[in-house]
Amino acid sequence: MVSILFFTHNQAVALARSLAPLVHDAVEGHIAEVIIVDDSSTDSTAAIADASGCTLAKTGERPLRAVMKEARADWFVVLEPGARLKEGWHEEVMDHIMRAEATAATFRRERTGNWLSRIFRPVTERRGPLASGLVISKAQALANLSANAKSGEDLVRGLALRVLDAEIEMAPTKAP
Repeated sequence: MVSILFFTHNQAVALARSLAPLVHDAVEGHIAEVIIVDDSSTDSTAAIADASGCTLAKTGERPLRAVMKEARADWFVVLEPGARLKEGWHEEVMDHIMRAEATAATFRRERTGNWLSRIFRPVTERRGPLASGLVISKAQALANLSANAKSGEDLVRGLALRVLDAEIEMAPTKAP
């Protein structure tokens, strides 16, 4: 089992989009919990977290290290609000984390569009470091986080990531 982790700020609609497909995985016992680390949202993020049974942690109230240390699972899957894991993600993640040498990993971006758009997408579409998700052990996450860390980008900083053979539908880009 893994803990799913989202970092949000006024992204209630995107969060709901990500949570809906995770219900089946939670029922199947693949997910220990969903943690939403919220940075002072003024939209309905807190209501969605409450209604869906997620743990809501507000960045100003508790350090990120404490939130992660208290998580139920020993591994995290970190997603951007709006991203969706594709069919078969759980098997690939479990195969990865059961290896003794397992380290942080990311998901393969969903193959959409023609071959030309897939080649030039990395150049034309600037995305954050969590756009392809992150699979990381609790121990590695805690070792990589500084005492004042507050965001998901702090988790990824300095990591060499292996790409898993499981796809992610990345969160839609924000309108300018």
